[in-house]
Amino acid sequence: SAKKQICEELKRIWKLPEDQRRKAIKRMYLKWHPDKHSNPEMATKAFQYLQRQIARLEAGRTLEEPEQEEKDTTPCAPSPGWSSWFNMWDSWAGRAHRARRGEQDYYYSHGGYSGGSTFTAMPTPDPEKGRVWIKQAEADMKALRIVLAKVDAEQEVCCHACFLAHEVAERALKAGKYAVCGLRSDSLQHPNLVGHAGALEQVRRQLTVGLLQRARALESPGYFLKTRYPNQHVPPAVPAEHFSPAQAREAATCAEEILDM
Repeated sequence: SAKKQICEELKRIWKLPEDQRRKAIKRMYLKWHPDKHSNPEMATKAFQYLQRQIARLEAGRTLEEPEQEEKDTTPCAPSPGWSSWFNMWDSWAGRAHRARRGEQDYYYSHGGYSGGSTFTAMPTPDPEKGRVWIKQAEADMKALRIVLAKVDAEQEVCCHACFLAHEVAERALKAGKYAVCGLRSDSLQHPNLVGHAGALEQVRRQLTVGLLQRARALESPGYFLKTRYPNQHVPPAVPAEHFSPAQAREAATCAEEILDM
């Protein structure tokens, strides 16, 4: 059952370090929120159970096993931190439709769509696809850290670090779009970090302060093309000679911050 699944996930999550735990809880909140689920009635019950169990764990109590749920009626108020976060999400859900409605103008003004003047279909949230994209973004971040460790000794790998940073940010932003307000299929063809970040900031203003700024920091230097193609540079220069360790570290920091958001 959904409650049993939540219980098992929370047991695993509560063993994680604090920062990882918070990220995992947010993913669970997204997964079970009724506004984002195909079965709202079931999701509402599961979501209430999730909130109650988080409150118990935050209060230092044990989990309420699904089969014991009806027997234990002891009230347990949610902790201030998670309660405010839950309330914040509900306000995002209310803004999501408005953000999707305004997405067309934002994307057209930033070159997000490749052609045509008619906005044919509004996207809808798809948390499952969001989880797939964030999983790849996290794997790319691991690869970026490996490359970043070598930039001082081997400057020619700096271009690879900058490119990987761009990839991490792109996949993280698209994951966020999928999960929160949906992503059009034609948007997958364009990195468009600024467009995706701008649309996300419309929905998640309170937790995405600086997201657009970081997206611009990765898009404006041309990391998507200039890190890979020699024809993007004046001969005989090539990408391997063009980027510095400082640029690589700055790009990696921006990418990681976008991923964390």
